[in-house]
Amino acid sequence: MSLRCIACGIFQFELEKVLPKIISGLGRDIQTEYLAPGLDVHADRLEQAVAEKIAGPGAGKTMLLYGSMCHTEWPRITGRSGVVYPKPANCAELLLSPQKKKEIDATGNVYYLTMGGLKLWKEIYRQGHGWDETDARQNFCYFDRIVVLDTGVFPISEEDLFEFFEYTQVPVEIENISLDHFTSIVADLGRILLNTG
Repeated sequence: MSLRCIACGIFQFELEKVLPKIISGLGRDIQTEYLAPGLDVHADRLEQAVAEKIAGPGAGKTMLLYGSMCHTEWPRITGRSGVVYPKPANCAELLLSPQKKKEIDATGNVYYLTMGGLKLWKEIYRQGHGWDETDARQNFCYFDRIVVLDTGVFPISEEDLFEFFEYTQVPVEIENISLDHFTSIVADLGRILLNTG
């Protein structure tokens, strides 16, 4: 029986890169389903989308790849379904080891952006949040810089970075990171599922 992963679409690029290694290590296939990035902007929409997915057949061997704080009601939503989800609070903490995050956090007030977040920022911030440039600048002005977590899953262009800078008016920088921490988290969730009845 294969395992199932319901993931935020923000992780699609990273997950597809590491999945073969994880599947090989677990000795079990993992069927992935992606939900639209930015659903966590509207807690009720995220809850409905996840609840529909875990109500289906095979929910008992499912991992939910969202931060533990992407919805404050994960325990209630997942209930007794056997669905497991990671402990890190958000997408940055799923990609960055605690030590690396602490190092970057020490440099100032940082807003983290995944590569998927950079690629899909218009859908997430313009459409999801409904922010125009003025709203974006008001919401991002508290940050010293925006750090894009470059996992190497696709090239990042200067134009992409400049466009997001123009939208936020906050300096945008790249931090090259490995996928080791993320891989470990997903693999651990798979092992938990394999060890449950």
